[in-house]
Order: sequence, then structure tokens, then C-alpha cells
Amino acid sequence: MALFVLHRNHTHASKMGHIITFKKGDPTYVPPECRREVLQIGAISVDSDGAVDLLDPEKVEVLPISAEDRQEQLLAAFALLEERNHRRDFTGQGLPSLTALAGIIDFEVAKKEVEDLWRAYREEKGSE
Repeated sequence: MALFVLHRNHTHASKMGHIITFKKGDPTYVPPECRREVLQIGAISVDSDGAVDLLDPEKVEVLPISAEDRQEQLLAAFALLEERNHRRDFTGQGLPSLTALAGIIDFEVAKKEVEDLWRAYREEKGSE
């Protein structure tokens, strides 16, 4: 159940058609589709005990990704980087930039892993 508290009395008319009436300091139920809107007006999420949840945002458990999936996603990212060919997508050595890769893939990657896979990617592409 999504409870939020606001520092003032306020009635919020959402774009989804919901009317949410906040009373200063009282936890109020907010439908999931309205969460972003009430956050934008300054509402703060509270947990089930009524404690304000300022320092402990929702923790999302990251599932481990298999080596094959990592390679697959990195190879697709390499192809995308080559296709768009932006200036900052590659380092001075011609390797894909870790910053550019971070904007495409959803896991952290080591420089050594990128170097090795990039070399294999270029060799395979050259043999075609």
C-alpha cells in the first residue's frame, strides 16, 4: 500500500482522474499511477508503520546476469555504437567508451572485459 505524507493541507487532482486529499502530516493512500505526480508536489513516502522513508528508498534486488547474456548485450551495444558513430562513444585507442556503454546496457562492465570482447567482435566482423 503506497502511503504518502505532505507538509501542508492540499487536495490534488491527478491527471488520471483521482482526487487525493492530504491533511498535513497524515499518511494518505496514493494509487500507484499517481505516485509520480504526488512526488512532484512534495509528498514523501512513508512505510507501513507511518515512519517517513527519506533515507531508505525502495531497494531493488539486482538479479545476476549470465555470461552469455552479458556478451550478447555487449555485442549488441557495440553494433549500436558503431552504427551511430558519435565522437565520445569511443576512446582514443578506438575502444568503446565505458560511459557510452553505461548508457546502453543495464549492468556494470570492466574495462578488460570490454577490451577482450571488442577485439573478438572486430576480428569476427573482419572475417565476414
